[in-house]
Amino acid sequence: MNEKRVIHQENTPEKVSSLLYIMSSDFRVENNHALYHSYNLAKKYSASLHIVLLKEPEENDRNNTFFEHGIKNYKQIFDTYADDVSHFSSFNNTLKKVIKKADLIIKDKGYLLEEKAIEKELENLISDLDIGLEYVESNTLVPVTVTSNKEEYNARTIRKKIHENKDAFIDPVFEGEPDLTYAEKAMEIAQDFVSRKLKKYHLKNDPSLEYTSNLSPYLKYGFISPLTIIRLLFPINNDNKEDYFEELVVRRELAYNFIFFNEKYNQFDHMTYGWAYDTMEIHLGDKREYIYTKDDYTSFNTHDPYFNAAMKEMVHLGKMHTYMRMYWCKKILEWSPSYKEAYKIALDLNNYYFLDGNTPNGYTGVAWCFGKHDRAWKEREIFGKIRYMNANGLKRKFDIEEYVKHINKETEQS
Repeated sequence: MNEKRVIHQENTPEKVSSLLYIMSSDFRVENNHALYHSYNLAKKYSASLHIVLLKEPEENDRNNTFFEHGIKNYKQIFDTYADDVSHFSSFNNTLKKVIKKADLIIKDKGYLLEEKAIEKELENLISDLDIGLEYVESNTLVPVTVTSNKEEYNARTIRKKIHENKDAFIDPVFEGEPDLTYAEKAMEIAQDFVSRKLKKYHLKNDPSLEYTSNLSPYLKYGFISPLTIIRLLFPINNDNKEDYFEELVVRRELAYNFIFFNEKYNQFDHMTYGWAYDTMEIHLGDKREYIYTKDDYTSFNTHDPYFNAAMKEMVHLGKMHTYMRMYWCKKILEWSPSYKEAYKIALDLNNYYFLDGNTPNGYTGVAWCFGKHDRAWKEREIFGKIRYMNANGLKRKFDIEEYVKHINKETEQS
């Protein structure tokens, strides 16, 4: 394991008899470097190891059910590595008592504001105690602060930095070990994607087809590591490998870079670039042919059958085809009375309905629709210089009617 994955927050005490690992984002065994680090430190110090699964509930019960199903065998799996295993849904007083009994704490590194808030609370709790604290980055291929020390402008500026560092972090641990229920399921989906879909991945943008990996919910909860997927790609001789690496690592880790270095990533006034705000200011008063509310969207009550189908996929299935996700957000921008309201609606829907919502990728995807990580385009009504998408583009590029037909059939059965 590459030691640059470890961030030493508080010095390790000289004597360690009790070690605590707080698993908060990497819910798996395979290529869980925090688990590996904790397990080996416990052996080194002949210390007891307590594993705590910490996951605060989400607003949408569907997401909570997905997670709980995913970890249902956690005691059976983690009993192999630890002396004690427990599960908490909040940073409550009982957990605080567990924390205070430890000599050394290992925790998955957090990136979102709510994750950083828990880390701050943890640091405050042990500040006057002789307890060591280390964070381990195992949810990206290259640790965020190894890749860069600043917010990168776009994929072009971060790509070279990731490629320069990636080989040093091909450091697999605990490969092939029994794993959590949805970690095993994620591996099956990944293997199916690599063996069957990757050769058609150049068609991934076509919503009438099914050549995306469908791994984003499993990546969100840490049921599978990017490293695991990359290792599956090694023996494959296919030109699409590089395209998939671009999505899985470069674009995903650009999103992590954005939310890590921009602590106002979830605020309209701070999530995109000056040129985008300038063009939105100029076009704020442009006439909108259609104005819709969030209720219109969730009841599929717009004039656009393609948007409505995408919303059905979101509301009923908790997902949306990648290309339609861009189109969906662009239409909300176009049909809202203000850009700020459009941003709030898109973010609210994204974080509530998607199984992979409330992630660095989710925040970045919405911000992209407002110019983030993009460039200025030819000026037009409402969008100004922000990239424009329309229904004619869907008709021209894809069999979009087939997508609508498929979603209507699938959602009728849900």
